[in-house]
Amino acid sequence: MRLLPAKASRIAFRMFLTAFAAVLTGYAVPALAQEGAGSATTAVQKTAFEMIWSVAKTPPYVFLVLVACSILTVTLIIERFMYYRGATGNAEELIRKIKQAGSLSEALTAVEHAPGVTAQVIRATIQATRNGSPPEQIEGLAQSAATREQISMEKFLPQLDSMVTLCPLLGLLGTTIGMIKSFSIVAAIGMSDPNRLAGGISEALINTATGLAVAIPALFAYNYFTAKKEAILMDTERSLTELMVILKSSAPH
Repeated sequence: MRLLPAKASRIAFRMFLTAFAAVLTGYAVPALAQEGAGSATTAVQKTAFEMIWSVAKTPPYVFLVLVACSILTVTLIIERFMYYRGATGNAEELIRKIKQAGSLSEALTAVEHAPGVTAQVIRATIQATRNGSPPEQIEGLAQSAATREQISMEKFLPQLDSMVTLCPLLGLLGTTIGMIKSFSIVAAIGMSDPNRLAGGISEALINTATGLAVAIPALFAYNYFTAKKEAILMDTERSLTELMVILKSSAPH
């Protein structure tokens, strides 16, 4: 029996490289501004906070979208973390209990309160066998139960994957708009006030930094949940294979 395979996220590695390059850019421009100003470390930290506050006070359309994405991302991560805590179970222990049971009713009772996705699929398979379903239908019923659980495990993962791609792009959009505004100032007043230009560029880069701050945890969380899903699916497949052997060997001939 083969469960539906999960899609591999090939975009994640490319987005990580893009994020890394953007981080380097984000550090380079504020560093140049710091050298020109000659300010202390505490002053730079205060200036960074003031720049974030100035972005929040102006019409921060992109920045507000990024804040909304960050709230959504944190909500998805917490929800999936709580789900996978309950979805994990001990498949080997379940099979051991089934082997020790003397009948289907005893086997069903032994795994009745077992947690995890694998336990759910095993209970559905044993219940179908005990109800007298034909042997050729039991495997199909087990596959159907496994597919339902897989759909539950994949819930919200596409949205989390979208945050990995969307947030850096939104950050770059906000930075691009800010850079356009900064160079509009240069076109209007020239280079007579370089500090104003450097400050505007630093404020623009806040959008990129915010997008990366949301996307990087989302990337790690997505890969973690995907690995958990694959591990659970493998345990379920292996357990179902052993269960089908047990059921066929114990069936009356």
